[in-house]
Amino acid sequence: MKLYTREFGGTGLPVVILHGLFASSKNWTGTAQFLAAFCRPFALDLRNHGDSPHSDSHTLEEMISDLDQWLDERDMEKAVLLGHSMGGLVSMGFALSHPERVGGLIVVDILPRAYRPDFSQEFAALSLDLSPYKNRREIDVAMEKIVPDLQVRQFLQMNVERSDRGFRWKLNVPALKNSEFLQGPDFSVFQSRYEGPALLVAGGQSPFAARHNLPLFNRYFPNGRIEVLEDCGHWLHYICSQEFQTVVKEFIEQL
Repeated sequence: MKLYTREFGGTGLPVVILHGLFASSKNWTGTAQFLAAFCRPFALDLRNHGDSPHSDSHTLEEMISDLDQWLDERDMEKAVLLGHSMGGLVSMGFALSHPERVGGLIVVDILPRAYRPDFSQEFAALSLDLSPYKNRREIDVAMEKIVPDLQVRQFLQMNVERSDRGFRWKLNVPALKNSEFLQGPDFSVFQSRYEGPALLVAGGQSPFAARHNLPLFNRYFPNGRIEVLEDCGHWLHYICSQEFQTVVKEFIEQL
């Protein structure tokens, strides 16, 4: 699958950014622009997200294969991977299955284990037919009845675009909703470890990388370092952008 890519210029190490579920490369523009000062960042839209193609299937194995194809298309022997949430799972899976192609690994607020979070509220909002609405304000009012949290609504609304028939969702909602990926990827299928440099940046207020589970990261990534940003939640690259960027910059400059 040919993935949509945002390029941000820069020179030096290529850094491939992989977003989380319901997000896209657009969510990482600020971080990518920051990285372009000292490396060469690329932000990808994973399958069924953003401007990348849709597919009826959405598995960890397929997303790993998509990334492998993306590197081949650019004759890129190896790259640093930076993945958040779902993108972090893809990055870890890729590093474990294609270690020779990974020059460094940055995982953002996710661990190599199965997750089964409740996204029923998000999928209910994403199931809204947007075509009757005249503007984004009307869409927000309709979504507020399902998702009271303004921050979550604004995050989901980054997937809204105007078409000839009105507004629509860019996400492939049916494929994501029915995806076996949401049943929890099984990392026990990876029999090897990634021995290269790795960094886990976890949010101290996030449920996705709880402190008691953090040692699991080093089981698969023995040379990994863990940084906990204590006052941050799951979207730490947005809420705590300056602190997050400092940690990432220090890691990349040591590669």
